[in-house]
Formats: sequence, structure tokens, C-alpha cells
Amino acid sequence: MPLIEKIANQNGTIGVWELKETVADLLKSCILNSDDTARLATYKAEKRRKEFLATRQLLQNLIPENTPIIYRDEFGKPSLINSDLNISITHSADLAAIILSEKNIGIDIEQLHRNIDKVVTRFASPAEIEFIESSKDPQFVKILFWAAKEAIFKCCGIQGVQFNEQIAITPFDYNTQSNFSGALEHPDKEVGYDIFFRIIKNNILVYCVQH
Repeated sequence: MPLIEKIANQNGTIGVWELKETVADLLKSCILNSDDTARLATYKAEKRRKEFLATRQLLQNLIPENTPIIYRDEFGKPSLINSDLNISITHSADLAAIILSEKNIGIDIEQLHRNIDKVVTRFASPAEIEFIESSKDPQFVKILFWAAKEAIFKCCGIQGVQFNEQIAITPFDYNTQSNFSGALEHPDKEVGYDIFFRIIKNNILVYCVQH
């Protein structure tokens, strides 16, 4: 069972699953309700089906009794039925992760060596690009900023957010700090976030907590 990490702290509980098993193996130990079964049937790609089942496995591991149902709104933002906890979900090429919390949260996971050079100007402001390019490890900082902004986007629940203009990351020393801050500046919402990161199996996991 590839639950490779469980992180519990004052901000919530995170589970990380390695996408090693086949769909058939995941189905053997995954308890699906009728809604889950119907949703799974809509996914044709093997990887997407594995991600879906791994997410359910994570939820069942973190809440083994009376596991709540995951509901997605019209924009795809997940929530839990029959639970006061908030949920955020993420996948990379080889890992899946969820975070559960009473707070407003968002999570993202990215492979450290993913090439996102073509989209950097779409998610980073000129000042952030300068910070990235002047750092000792531009690739790491680039992925970190991207994942942080993805987490904030998932947390805020607003569509049409301009990452390079409406989500800002405060510069920090990523060599000595494992947390930093960011802010959403949108006509519908202005709010700050505490952001945390850690490295897991050549991936960077980032989650944010709304102030």
C-alpha cells in the first residue's frame, strides 16, 4: 500500500500516495460509492483512473470510519459531504496528495524537474521573475512559485484569476525557510496566505492556509 507520507499539524492532515499500483490493484482495496463508480467510468485514461482511485484511498486512510463523499462543484473545486473538513487534491506524474483541514486550504505537488519555462511569464510577475532568475537555483524557485500559486488558486475558489498579476509571492530565503507568504489581490477577494513546502521523492509539495 503506497501511502508514503502522512503529515499532521495544526493546519490539518496531508496524505501522499505513490502512483505505483495498477487500476485493478487499487480497485481491490478501494471502497467506492455509486457516485464514485459512475465518475470513475467517465475516465478513459489509465493515469486519470489511478489518480482518482488513489485520492479515494487517501481519504479512506485519513478518515477510515464513515469516510465522507467527495463532491465537486461546477468549476471542479472539491468538498466533502457529511464532514466539516475542507479538502484539496493534487497529482503529479507519480504522486497524489490530499489535505484535510477545518481551515481554508489549497495544495499542489509538482515534479522538481518539470519544464515550465514557456509559461513563466503567465504565472510570475516581472519582480518575481527577477527574483527567480537571480536565485542560486532558478528551476527550484520557479517550480516552488508555480506550485504556491496553484495552491492559492485552488484555495480561493475564484475563476479567471491572473496568476502573474493577482497572486503575489513575498520573496524569502528558500534555503533556510520552509514557509513563506502570499496574497490574492482580486476584485472579488483580497486575502493573505501562509504557505508551506517540503520535498518528497523528487517532487515539491506546497500547501497554503488562508489568513
